[in-house]
Amino acid sequence: MKEQRVVVGTGPVSFDEIVAVARGGAGVELGADARVAVARSREVIEKLAVADLPYYGVSTGFGALATRHIPAERRAGL
Repeated sequence: MKEQRVVVGTGPVSFDEIVAVARGGAGVELGADARVAVARSREVIEKLAVADLPYYGVSTGFGALATRHIPAERRAGL
């Protein structure tokens, strides 16, 4: 019997797909459209990470630490 797989893309996931994973043990696979979207997002974040201007959560802390500047050499850890 072939293992059921749910392909997660950039669109919504159906109720049946959620149940198939949560209760039926279906595997999850990232769709091609989602991989492209992740790659594009990474390009944006990499550009922001080297920018001089602060960007929330990229070159600053989060929440109460949002005004805290993170030095460029420590941003990869963030």
